[in-house]
Amino acid sequence: GIELSNGKVFFHADNGAGRFSAVYEPEASLCDGQWHTLVANKLKHRLELTVDGKKVEGQSSNTQSTSADTSDPVFVGGYPEGLKQFGLTIKTPFKGCIRNLRLTKASKVQEIHFNKALELQGVKPLTCPVK
Repeated sequence: GIELSNGKVFFHADNGAGRFSAVYEPEASLCDGQWHTLVANKLKHRLELTVDGKKVEGQSSNTQSTSADTSDPVFVGGYPEGLKQFGLTIKTPFKGCIRNLRLTKASKVQEIHFNKALELQGVKPLTCPVK
């Protein structure tokens, strides 16, 4: 999971041997009224998190993991009440703006359009005040 907590961006994963993370600590607050670019890649037992062109990495102590696949659903901004969520440390839903979201598996890229989402809870598409 990806989360913003105490001004830091966390990217967590678990390949079955326990959670591991990549943590980005910005020099200045990301809550500055500007758009930011975030790229998160899971490559077998390694994580790469790039925020505004600055990359940090995390690695599982279990380097035998050969899969980055998951069949879990993707939740953006929060997750349904009652769902056990092991990939995140906070329960507070994300409050902010997301302009573009792309999910990539191999060479297949899927653009996510929030105004066409199957289910929205507390989300107001196309209403962000940031330009």
